[in-house]
Amino acid sequence: MDLGKRGQKNMNLVATFREKIPGAMSRETDGAELPAKTSEPTTWAQKLTLGVSAVALAAMNGALWWQEGLSRPLMLSALASAACLGLGYALIRSNERKSEAQTRAADNQQRFDMAFAGARCGIWDWDITENRVYWSKAMFDMLGRRQPATRMTPAEIKALTHPEDVEAIDEIIAAPEKASRSYDTSFRLQHEDGSWIWVHAKGQVWSGPRNTGDRVIGLTIDISEQRNAEASAQLATDRLSDAIDSIGEAFVLFDKDDTLLACNDKFQEFLQIDAERATSGTTRAALFEDTGVADAWPSDPDAAAKEIRLPSGRWLQISTRSTADGGHVSVGTDISAIKAQEEALTSHQDQLQSTVTDLEMSKSKLQDQAGQLVELAEKYAAEKSRAEAANRSKSEFLANMSHELRTPLNAIIGFSQMMETQLFGPLGAPKYDEYATDIKASGEHLLDVINDILDMSKIEAGRLTLELEQLDIADAVRDALRLVAGRADIAQVRLNNETGDQPPVLADKRAVKQVLLNLLSNAVKFTETGGEVKITAEVSDGWLRVAVADTGIGIPAAHLSKLGKPFEQVESQHSKKHKGTGLGLALSRSLVEMHEGALTIESEEGVGTRVSFTLPLAATH
Repeated sequence: MDLGKRGQKNMNLVATFREKIPGAMSRETDGAELPAKTSEPTTWAQKLTLGVSAVALAAMNGALWWQEGLSRPLMLSALASAACLGLGYALIRSNERKSEAQTRAADNQQRFDMAFAGARCGIWDWDITENRVYWSKAMFDMLGRRQPATRMTPAEIKALTHPEDVEAIDEIIAAPEKASRSYDTSFRLQHEDGSWIWVHAKGQVWSGPRNTGDRVIGLTIDISEQRNAEASAQLATDRLSDAIDSIGEAFVLFDKDDTLLACNDKFQEFLQIDAERATSGTTRAALFEDTGVADAWPSDPDAAAKEIRLPSGRWLQISTRSTADGGHVSVGTDISAIKAQEEALTSHQDQLQSTVTDLEMSKSKLQDQAGQLVELAEKYAAEKSRAEAANRSKSEFLANMSHELRTPLNAIIGFSQMMETQLFGPLGAPKYDEYATDIKASGEHLLDVINDILDMSKIEAGRLTLELEQLDIADAVRDALRLVAGRADIAQVRLNNETGDQPPVLADKRAVKQVLLNLLSNAVKFTETGGEVKITAEVSDGWLRVAVADTGIGIPAAHLSKLGKPFEQVESQHSKKHKGTGLGLALSRSLVEMHEGALTIESEEGVGTRVSFTLPLAATH
């Protein structure tokens, strides 16, 4: 082929290339066309095509210059080499860009996991088709566990769930079947250390593209601290509620909108309100409806204590105080017994006033007597005021003494008993053992005295009530003998029980035991060493007579009338060794008389004493 033909053929090849790649050449230089300015390539395919085109044109341009010395196969080889170089460069750049993208994705994933771990939350992704669940690393971190290589199954998740909360997992599994196609639930998962972690899970069913199946995707947050705080708050609330219910006063608490927050059983009992109405959220008007005291019950926290009378006849003294949130709390104390005493005094006063009025009308005839009666009325009024003041002081004193004396006495008795038994080791000198024994005995004696005084005060005020039941006297006697057996052994006094089998009586078990214990204790106390105390029982005319007889020092006949009165004691050389309040017999007499029975004392000095009392027999059917 000559030079003209070769040149023509090369020009045909360039024309063909121009048709294949439109716009690749725009001008000629020395018989060869160069790449034209085009828009910036947007894809790697365009960049690769443009690079290969440039190399091919350069090779063709060289071929036009040196076509006389080059053959056609050599030119094709040069074109292939240039194309390979372009492809290699493109692959290298592609791998570099892929590596940079993977590094950025790994960094983003790490930051994402750190954020979720700090927020104590994780991701769920349940593939319904494969029945496999993906847990993010933060989920396993919450449970102190290592993330496994494979995804978990619902059965494996249930194995980590608290047995009482397995239904929550079933709720998540059933999410695709719900109309909302979502779930929102809380449950417990087991930590690696064996403890339970409360979590709140919430998510949605997501349908994948191209019919790849549904997926349940959601977020799980650690709410253990919140649950623990709620449990602690509920425990504190329950304890406060129990404490309020245990007090003897009526208690009711309203918020600033006069809505009920809490009330105790005494409040419901006094006002005769059923439990369904006395629930939190009830308005004040609805709560006091039909109680008869809706208008009388105070609501002003700044007002003084108020006394109201309930429809049942009971009197309450209401004290109202405001709370920090703008509400108010009321406490009602039962003062029915005090009111009854006041009414009795008022009635007596009215009677006296009537007598004075009658005497004044006849003063012309009985001037001297009228003057004396007027003076008597004035004295009565003064004595009445002093009596009322004394009665109030006594009530306050007894109320305070119950707590202020019993509590420290119990501590003294308890600590002295610990020292006496040397619970924490020997005390040292033997004298300390004697002191501990004396402290314990004195404390127990003082506690008995206080209990007797309080019981006597309750009886006098009419506040002591009996719980009558059918009682086997033999059981009560055995209990009392067991309590005084220790004292009898120390005093070397014999105890003989000759009550035998007797029909049951209608009596208060605690009161009867207290009477027996008082009589047996006195008998043992005033019986010399080697003496005997005997207890017997017999039925007579519907009554059971129980007698406690001793072979003690006896009581002079002149002093028998003093016995059975509060704080009265018979002085003797033996009694001086055994101090007491003189309330034992008085308390026993009062308890027996509350059973409509009678207590009698028979004694002979130097021979012994016999104290007996009667109790009504229980009715037989």
